[in-house]
Amino acid sequence: MSGHDFDREKVCYEQNFEHARTLNAQMNQMPVLAMTITGGLWFGAGVTDHLPIEFRFALLIFASLCDLALTLAILRVRDVFESYLEKIKNFCPANFATGTPAKPKMPWLGSYSMISIYCALILLGALFSVVAAFWKYWPFAFSVWFGVGSYIAVLAIIYGRLFTHAKASQHPAGS
Repeated sequence: MSGHDFDREKVCYEQNFEHARTLNAQMNQMPVLAMTITGGLWFGAGVTDHLPIEFRFALLIFASLCDLALTLAILRVRDVFESYLEKIKNFCPANFATGTPAKPKMPWLGSYSMISIYCALILLGALFSVVAAFWKYWPFAFSVWFGVGSYIAVLAIIYGRLFTHAKASQHPAGS
């Protein structure tokens, strides 16, 4: 490898490392963001005295949707972060720290374990928001089960739109 090629590789390595560092910071801020949003919306729904029940319901539904969106976002950031780690490792595999110690205390926890734990907690917050919205602040005269079914249908439509679009863009027509 010539000196020029090495210099270019080194610059790419440094840029990839900086991007990975930034993504890692973003990834670690998302659970705090989820707690802040959820806590604030729960406070608004549960403590504010003069807020109509319809707004309380809407705040909790919005909290659940925020938590679901942040879960997807944090998983996407983790995937992008992993792609940068792969490039960093390729630069000098012998000196790459894999994050797996020689004698791990909890060997079943892998590279996505921290994010999986965060996501489980964020999703639990989303579930609590939905349960409180429908069983404490349901503002309509018709059955709460109609609302639950509608909420699930909306989530299914959003899920289908997001992931059908993602699959279509990964497989161009005619390939």
